[in-house]
Amino acid sequence: MARITIEDCLKVIDNAFDICSLAGKRAKDLAAGAEPLIDCDDKPTVIALREIAAEKIGMDYFEISNKQKIESQLFGSGITEEEVVNELSQKLDEMPSVESLSSSASTEAPDTSSEAPLVESLSSSASTEAPDTSSEAPLEIKKVIEDSEEIKSE
Repeated sequence: MARITIEDCLKVIDNAFDICSLAGKRAKDLAAGAEPLIDCDDKPTVIALREIAAEKIGMDYFEISNKQKIESQLFGSGITEEEVVNELSQKLDEMPSVESLSSSASTEAPDTSSEAPLVESLSSSASTEAPDTSSEAPLEIKKVIEDSEEIKSE
């Protein structure tokens, strides 16, 4: 086999620094398990230089490699960004609107009989600590209780 050198790669990419950076990045990816683009049983650095000389990879490899790395970190097991967006939009469509939530909250009276001592104790402590907002505190507490019941039922 002929020996690969930077001079062979300079015919493709005219900057030695770019070649070294690209070969280093590709060699790291090959060592981490990336598939070689050429048939070769050499070390990762030699394979990377051979790929550059054969014009299998170019300077756009940085962008492609970074994008794939980010997607694999974000979506892990082969789920694409498009699938995630579709799933989230479906869940958003299934959720009731704000208007329907506010109308159902005003028509339905939640059963808070078991939480009544809690509400009274919290509202009394709220009224002693902040007398100007005592009328609003029980409503906020009821909302917290409703939310906790909703979470428990899920």
